[in-house]
Amino acid sequence: MYPIHVTAQEVNKVVAVVNNEVITKQDVDQLLGVLYAQYVHEFAGDELLQKMEEVKKDILRQIIEDKLILSRSKELNIKIREEDIEGKLADIKDGFPSEEEFFKVLDTQGITVSDLKKRYNDQLMMKKVVDFEVSAKADVLPSEVREYYEKHRKDYKLDTKYKVRHIFIKAEGDVGFELAKVEAQDIHDRLKDGHDFGELATKYSQGPNRKQGGDMDYIETGEMLKELDEAMVTLGPGEFSPPIKTRIGYHILKVEDIKSLGYRSFEELQNNIKNMLMNMSFKERLNEWLDELRKEAYISIKQ
Repeated sequence: MYPIHVTAQEVNKVVAVVNNEVITKQDVDQLLGVLYAQYVHEFAGDELLQKMEEVKKDILRQIIEDKLILSRSKELNIKIREEDIEGKLADIKDGFPSEEEFFKVLDTQGITVSDLKKRYNDQLMMKKVVDFEVSAKADVLPSEVREYYEKHRKDYKLDTKYKVRHIFIKAEGDVGFELAKVEAQDIHDRLKDGHDFGELATKYSQGPNRKQGGDMDYIETGEMLKELDEAMVTLGPGEFSPPIKTRIGYHILKVEDIKSLGYRSFEELQNNIKNMLMNMSFKERLNEWLDELRKEAYISIKQ
């Protein structure tokens, strides 16, 4: 559970100084308790423990950043309405099976409703100042969205479909594979001499599509054995493969037609791309802004 119980001297230990404010171990443990109270109704079991371990690693950095951001929000005289804080508190309470369970978790973590409300007040203040200083200045031009789409167009390619006929000669054991190889090569020679692929498939293939002249209709990569996929994508319309050995025998493929389904349209993707670029721009500007705040502040880490 969080926080860990320690001596009074350890609790009051100064772990960092930001400008004229000190951060003690008690501040760290208290924030861990607050975060636990928030996460306990979102996560459970190992997932909750993992989430808290991740938080513990970055907790001091987070507190320092919070101090810097809150200091800036005070400079801008940002105020939060009490009803907004109460709304966040109500949302957290609603995540618990009962109000009794909610207060039980707070008691276990050694925090109070006042602690939670202070944290929510700070969160809302930080959000407002970040919206003002960062979000409002993060923008993406329509030309940048179009440029990203064109540059990454290959990532939006739709699957190609191949109309395939297939001749399969089954094989087991060394002798069986040698005999199947000879038979497959003989069929391949007949194809080169101009014999009809469908007729040869009906007569000799041991595949499930034999009665249909080996017709597999339109298929995509991933629907056959890897060796067959690799051969299929090298063939053009009207071309057939040499005998292909797999773990189950020999195969000959013929591609009769290729349907290129093209690419997902810019109109379909532009909102997703814009949101992604906006998010990237926001993160970049946020990091730059935080770096500026750090440079202007006095920060001393005691650990």
